[in-house]
Amino acid sequence: MGDGLSVLALTGSDLSGVELIGLAVMSLVVGVVGGIVGIALGVVRLPIMTAIGIDPLIAASTNLFVSVLGSFAGSWPAIIQNRIVYRVVLVIGIPAVAGSFIGGLYADMVSRTVLLTLVALLLVWSSIMMITRATSELRGKVQPHGDGDPNTGRGNLNSKTIAREGVVGFGIGLVGGAVGLALGVLRMPALIHVLKMKPSLASGTNLALTILVGSSGFTGHLLRGRVDWVLVSTIGVPAMIGMFAGSRMGGNVDPAKLRLAVGIVLLTVSPLVFFDAFWG
Repeated sequence: MGDGLSVLALTGSDLSGVELIGLAVMSLVVGVVGGIVGIALGVVRLPIMTAIGIDPLIAASTNLFVSVLGSFAGSWPAIIQNRIVYRVVLVIGIPAVAGSFIGGLYADMVSRTVLLTLVALLLVWSSIMMITRATSELRGKVQPHGDGDPNTGRGNLNSKTIAREGVVGFGIGLVGGAVGLALGVLRMPALIHVLKMKPSLASGTNLALTILVGSSGFTGHLLRGRVDWVLVSTIGVPAMIGMFAGSRMGGNVDPAKLRLAVGIVLLTVSPLVFFDAFWG
């Protein structure tokens, strides 16, 4: 009983007022950017939390729940603008939810360094691929995937892509649940390049997926008693405000420019993941 109470201690109360305010401001800014590109960007929040001394497992559970809160707020504009493809959410979401729950439940049994290094390498690869494609489109060398047609770009689902995305979804969920990331940063490139989704639809769909995956991973941490509600509220509320505002703007951004923005964001945050892997 005593061990359980110690794990549930409000670590947020151990932080100074300046640190809590700084976390709130950071979360607001990250939320706006994340809402625009359709990614919760927990890969930015997590290393910042661990860098100021928050226990990695507490930071992981907090980050997952904040991703859920932010994505929930960001999904409302996406729902209104019809930017969520629910059949894709179903196909990828079910295996991803299972993987995230298992990862969150057994997070203390795996090496964060190995997992985060893998995530960082995948981020670099994905970002370069997206930036190259978007740059070619903006220069007119490559035709966009039917971005101007509302009837295209809603996900190329067939037996091959469903099986592949199911396996990838489970793997991403497993790793993300363990390290405290919903890993929308890895799903986004898959949605755009494998399923051939328009970036605006991929961003809305990715937010909906983050709600499912983040909730499942957080539940795994919750069952282990690794929750800090002070941190959740301090970071979660600004994240919701920021992602709601950013998501409203994201639906009006040129698809090629949005794809380029996503790639730049992924490339920018990859050093943070490397930092968290070895020094977090």
